[in-house]
Amino acid sequence: MNSSQKFGLFLLIIITAAYVYFAFFCKDFKLPEFNKNDKSQTEYSPLNYDIKNEENNVTETKAEKKNVKIFVLDKTGNLKGVTRECDPAVNHSCFEFAISELLKSPTKVEKSKGYTSEIPAGTKLLSVRESSNFVMVDFSSDFEAGGGAESTYMRVKQVIKTVNANSSAPTYLYINGKQANVIGGEGVMLKQPLNERSLDE
Repeated sequence: MNSSQKFGLFLLIIITAAYVYFAFFCKDFKLPEFNKNDKSQTEYSPLNYDIKNEENNVTETKAEKKNVKIFVLDKTGNLKGVTRECDPAVNHSCFEFAISELLKSPTKVEKSKGYTSEIPAGTKLLSVRESSNFVMVDFSSDFEAGGGAESTYMRVKQVIKTVNANSSAPTYLYINGKQANVIGGEGVMLKQPLNERSLDE
């Protein structure tokens, strides 16, 4: 046995003796234990690590607000497009929002610019039905009230321009649940679905 082997054997004996002493003769000696309730000690788990990092990196994706266009009349009596901001998180349908805004328009700011609307103030939006093939818009009978033929013609034009600006689907106008082929007491004829030629005689 050479000197290095002797030295190694000697170290092994010393380590073994020390372990026997501390394990059997020194009662105060305890191996360190992991305390699960000790928050200062961090338990490492590759799975937990990945989950925590994923949670920290996740960013909420919020639906972007969208501008819709409605049509009012300017000082000269011509149709003028104005915008409204639709929030998809609040409004179920931006198309329905646009029609609702059309019935409420114009705003105070728009009125100060001379903008007006021929749609009677009492007109209510009874329903909007949207599908991939068509859209149905149902107004209360107030939409037909007063104003004469010219006023009726312009209010229908407001609806047509607003509808076409906010949907590419064929759209049909209803009054109190019935398809509107004639509007108002003056008998303005309306061809459906609504488009730029709907009022052509």
